[in-house]
Amino acid sequence: MSAMATSAVVADNWVYVLNMLPADLESSATEKLALQRRREITSAEDLLRLCLAYGLCDMSLRETAAWAEVTGIGRLSGVAVLKRLQNCADWLGYLILRWMQDRGLPTDMTGLPVRIIDASVVSQPGSTGTDWRLHLGLDLQRLCINSVQLTGPEGGESFARHQFHAGEIVVGDRGYGHRPGVAAVLDAHAHVLVRIGWQTFPLLAAGDGPLDILRCLELLDHGEIGDWQVAFEQDRQRYPVRLVALRKSPEAAEQARARVRSETRSRKGRAPHPDSLRAASFVFVVTDLPAEMLPAAEALELYRLRWQIEIFFKRLKSILNIDRLRARDDQLARTYLYANILGALIVDELREAALTFFPWGYPLRPQAGQRVAAVSDAH
Repeated sequence: MSAMATSAVVADNWVYVLNMLPADLESSATEKLALQRRREITSAEDLLRLCLAYGLCDMSLRETAAWAEVTGIGRLSGVAVLKRLQNCADWLGYLILRWMQDRGLPTDMTGLPVRIIDASVVSQPGSTGTDWRLHLGLDLQRLCINSVQLTGPEGGESFARHQFHAGEIVVGDRGYGHRPGVAAVLDAHAHVLVRIGWQTFPLLAAGDGPLDILRCLELLDHGEIGDWQVAFEQDRQRYPVRLVALRKSPEAAEQARARVRSETRSRKGRAPHPDSLRAASFVFVVTDLPAEMLPAAEALELYRLRWQIEIFFKRLKSILNIDRLRARDDQLARTYLYANILGALIVDELREAALTFFPWGYPLRPQAGQRVAAVSDAH
């Protein structure tokens, strides 16, 4: 997204943006201690524009101060902008959650709400490691965020850090395929669909003995979907689940084995375990949903759609520039990230509104049976 497109959010399109924001914009800024001393910045509206100018428009503190003066918001130094932005992280996080709440509960093709969970690493300037992890939940049907959390490098991927609603389906990649997190989803009376590793998620066969996952998978022919009733144990509690698996095409399997070899050599400096190469020929997930509610083929299709959140993360990183934080201060970094997330939500909704807007009130594309008059019809 161009700088011109993002700057329009806080400039030409601001009157439209205001109508999209939560009704308690002003009171929440006070309650969350974002707006304390009303000198120069006298309203929540102006404070939010300042946050978006810094985060979404990726201005420096000095550039943000100059922009605020030019637009008539107030005369601020770079230090004054810093102090105000440092207080805004909790408020922006609240606005993101209110934005999601105001746009309803998720629904999906299964007849149940579906939430895809994923996380992405964010680094500060000059850093080559993990400084922050951004954890998101994505409403699959509407492709909007419905849960968000920002943690430090210690905040690993786990379902346990999210709160779930009874009856919703939670979908995650292999990073979430650990028994404590999956048990936390099921204990909340939600459902789960998660990809697992051949080593990291021990399963029990129907007879209560350990399941040899790889031996089970290698029974499958190409194009055949496996669906087995299995279970796992966590904290001495048994959880019945299904193991759903599919053998990859020869081309996809070879690509997966090449990735395993490359990643193992780069991380451990040695060749991969032979069983890791065997497992690379398959995609396998577990779910607690019965086959009559989620047939095996639909379970695999639902897992495939989790890549939508990968697209969202890539957009945030490549278009909204959050893969490298401008801020070094922790509170300022949180403000920067949350401003980017809120900005992404605003931009998406503005774009959708623009695509469905017709000055004359209806689309020109002919409907079935509708006749389009030719020029000669006017004579």
